[in-house]
Amino acid sequence: MDSRNFSSAKAQTNSLIARLADRFGVDSTKLLKCLTTQVFKQSDGAAPSNEELMVLLLVCENFGLNPFNREIFAFRSKSGDIVPVVSLDGWCKIVRSQKDFNGMRFTFSSSSVKVSGYPGELPEYVECSMQLKGVDTPVVIQEFMQECFNEKSPVWRKWPRRMLRSRAFIQCARLAFSLTGLYDEAEEVAEDFIDVEAIGQTSARIESSVPEKISVNQEKLETLVVKLVTFAQNQPNGWEKARQWINDKLDGDNKAWAENELVRRYQVLKTSLPQKAGDLTEAHGTQEVPQANANEEPHYADA
Repeated sequence: MDSRNFSSAKAQTNSLIARLADRFGVDSTKLLKCLTTQVFKQSDGAAPSNEELMVLLLVCENFGLNPFNREIFAFRSKSGDIVPVVSLDGWCKIVRSQKDFNGMRFTFSSSSVKVSGYPGELPEYVECSMQLKGVDTPVVIQEFMQECFNEKSPVWRKWPRRMLRSRAFIQCARLAFSLTGLYDEAEEVAEDFIDVEAIGQTSARIESSVPEKISVNQEKLETLVVKLVTFAQNQPNGWEKARQWINDKLDGDNKAWAENELVRRYQVLKTSLPQKAGDLTEAHGTQEVPQANANEEPHYADA
């Protein structure tokens, strides 16, 4: 990073720190020290960079999250970047603060399934329904145990129904209120796409790895695109990496649909939140997605 970008990131971070300190009524210098050495400190003892801290604090400010109440965590992915992970308490706070929220309900399926890593039978799916004020039809999401269960996770093995319910709640909230830029605790983001090869790495390394194509249904494809948008908003060159992941992992109609949907969601974000999207883009040097022609492949211009 050149000195100009470093100074810009530091200045924006200091501004966020000042606003957060004013919100909590504490000294900004002491708050910064507390955030970097305690709240967002990594397991290896490293503190987040100015850019990473800025992303974390933007999420806190935009969604009214309190890092001291463990509503948001800093998670270092396999790529080495720190991403904001919102706890279940944080998601509950976000949903309750939405002015259009008008209640929700959960329904477990009467049918059951068996999954690897769990001795008994579990509900096939859980359904979350969210009602919005002034809207007759609720937003309904079903999350399936066989797709979500993580046999490597002790939490999933101990409380599979609770974890599936939380998963359905979060996915329903995302669709109901167009919540992007957030990871949740249940997401296997590192295994899904964070370890995608970064643009600009040596061509030999990229060419030596032949990605395995995957086949998914429409519902799963939509979930993947939501995750890619979340990733793109919070990583350097995120939009380009997301597009690269689509090219590496998908083909045919799935690839075409995912690329068009990625461009569409980018344009919606840039239109609805121009200043916030601009701040993140400028801070991270994210490659911008220009207006796409419906008859040609999306292009990604240099920032």
